[in-house]
Amino acid sequence: MNITNSLKSYIKEALKEDKAERDITTSGLEISGLKVKAVIYACQEGMLCGIDIAKEVFKSLGEIKWISNFKDGMHFRKGEEIAVLEGKAKVILGAERAAINILSHLSGIAAFTEKFVNFVACNKIKIYDTRKTTPLMRKLEKYAVRTGGGYNHRMDLLNVLMIKDNHISVFRKKYKKDNYIIQMVDILRKKYPDKEMVLEIHNMGEWIQAVKVKPDVVMFDNWSFEDIRQALKMYKKREFEIEISGNISFKQLDEIMKLGVNRISLGCITHSAAALNFSLEVC
Repeated sequence: MNITNSLKSYIKEALKEDKAERDITTSGLEISGLKVKAVIYACQEGMLCGIDIAKEVFKSLGEIKWISNFKDGMHFRKGEEIAVLEGKAKVILGAERAAINILSHLSGIAAFTEKFVNFVACNKIKIYDTRKTTPLMRKLEKYAVRTGGGYNHRMDLLNVLMIKDNHISVFRKKYKKDNYIIQMVDILRKKYPDKEMVLEIHNMGEWIQAVKVKPDVVMFDNWSFEDIRQALKMYKKREFEIEISGNISFKQLDEIMKLGVNRISLGCITHSAAALNFSLEVC
């Protein structure tokens, strides 16, 4: 991953939060300047994500020697050495927690995403994330999704047009017309003709309107699988992609693959992914 200025600022804030340069235990023991060697171990198997960021966290505190044969996207086994580093104790011990936390969190997202991606790969269904991300960590978490083989939904409220249930509710209060979906799509297309459009629908009436206006993506949000099946049978020829979303679990994937959808969006791959366990030990 490219280490941008914004990422450096994020790392700086993470180290500041941990008071990494004011480690009273290390300084109190008068070992801050001692040269040490440490190893980052994997405490479980998984997929790696965030290795370059972890390295940058240590570098942000001082000079280090870093050796690693791993890159983001690679798999590792329990007990494997992910990286070996040498430097002053104040650097390695001060940056340890922030670096391992980031590595653990992003690797967890990548590994969890890959689990979904691999399961639906035979049907060529794409796994997408959502904006259900940790505030100020969205770019990193969405990078982890891509590392795991998934795709990013819109990054923010600016780059993609997405008509959701609350947009519909507010719009209908103003216009009170039955063809509200057609109206909304028409208004947005005239104002933002080059933007991708995702339309979230909630009933058969909205589905019928959606087929007429042909957005880039129609999202069935919190529909039963039987209702989705019936809707898709109504219009077998479609000029847009079909996405489903809404508290989808891994156990439901078998049934979903029978529907004939193009993509699944999952909030859980970012907000509920378990962090993978790494440990740093001084040799």
